[in-house]
Amino acid sequence: MNLYFISGLGADKRIFQNLVLPEVFKIYHIEWMAVSENESMESYCRRLSSQINQQEPFSLVGLSFGGVIAIELSKFLSPVQTVLISSYCFKKEVPWFYILLGESGIYKILRPRMLLRPNNIAFRLFGAYKPEIKNLLKNIFEDTDPDFFEWAIRQLFSWDNHWEPPNLLRIHGTADKILPYKKIMKAIPVKDGEHLMVYSKSAIVSQILTEHLQIIQA
Repeated sequence: MNLYFISGLGADKRIFQNLVLPEVFKIYHIEWMAVSENESMESYCRRLSSQINQQEPFSLVGLSFGGVIAIELSKFLSPVQTVLISSYCFKKEVPWFYILLGESGIYKILRPRMLLRPNNIAFRLFGAYKPEIKNLLKNIFEDTDPDFFEWAIRQLFSWDNHWEPPNLLRIHGTADKILPYKKIMKAIPVKDGEHLMVYSKSAIVSQILTEHLQIIQA
């Protein structure tokens, strides 16, 4: 089965590099595409879907913002399974202050280059404590397209999904500071996992993915 990995906002396929999955799964990484300022999420996802071979069985694996994209893709594609890692499905799973930022429009005054500047606060929020993870996060931030980042932030703050994909698998860290585990529904917990646990706790995440994808494929 083909697995299409979708990275988070301000991230790329490097964040998945520590995952180890059986060879029976063929791994592909969805590449972010340039956006136009007023493009809708649906339009963007339609274009993004051109990277997916729908003639063969496939599953979508989305990290953080990539999980939101995976859900939107699942609305018009037919994945065998949709996997969310360190992500959310419904607005009620989001901390109240994110909702306040979205409804008030305050987030619009924040410039992308300000948010893409790595600092100790960002490192703590993402759970990047080791030098290796700090450097990875720093490099990914530096390589992120500010226009895409600004567009994605707007999409996140206006996204209000009420649909759950069939065969949904959710994996979430109990120490996630960006999307606290206590608000996430029906997720497999990863003890002490933070927002970047797909990298820092890759062995556990790999094991969970393998077990569940093998079941759904059987």
